[in-house]
This record gives sequence, C-alpha cells and structure tokens, in this order.
Amino acid sequence: MADKYYVENKCGVWKNDRKTEEWMDDYKDKVYVAKPGWHWVGVKENAKNGNDNAPDLKVGLRPIDRDGVDKFCSEIQVLTAEQAKEMWSKPGSQRTRDVAKDDIPF
Repeated sequence: MADKYYVENKCGVWKNDRKTEEWMDDYKDKVYVAKPGWHWVGVKENAKNGNDNAPDLKVGLRPIDRDGVDKFCSEIQVLTAEQAKEMWSKPGSQRTRDVAKDDIPF
C-alpha cells in the first residue's frame, strides 16, 4: 500500500530541490484532476509551523459550472504548448490582459 495519498483537485507543492537550470520549475508536485474541463486555480502559502515536511504552497482546483464557463471562458482559446510557443516567440508579440473583462469572483 502506498504511503502517499492525494485528495482530488488539491495538492501541496514543494521547492524543487533538483533545480539546476533557470528553465526548471521552482516548485513541483502532482495533482489528480477528477473531472476534465475548466477549473479555478487557488494557491496559498502554507504555514509550516515547524513541520519541515509540509508543502511550501497549497494548490486547489475548483470546477467552473456552465454559467462560469460562459461568463469567464467564452473568449479564451486553448492552445497546445507548441502553439503557445509559436505565438509568443514572434517579434513584437505581447501578452496583454484586459483588466476590465477580468471579473474572477475570488
């Protein structure tokens, strides 16, 4: 039987002690997503309270219902990693965010 367990849509992340290059992740772990689709992502710093084995950050995924998808995700195009790299590697490309449309309720 496994010593580790995961709660669906939640995980803790730890500093990546194997990071040797700048492109590598600062924190790492795994998350089990029970139901595919859109999710809100919440990240909190974790108070370790003297427990060195506790995660540095806690991550939670909350599924978005149909109304939330229609309201907050309808204008979003989902890209593969290759498509995103191609799009943002072009000279003059900028990542922008329309703050007026950003109405995330948390």
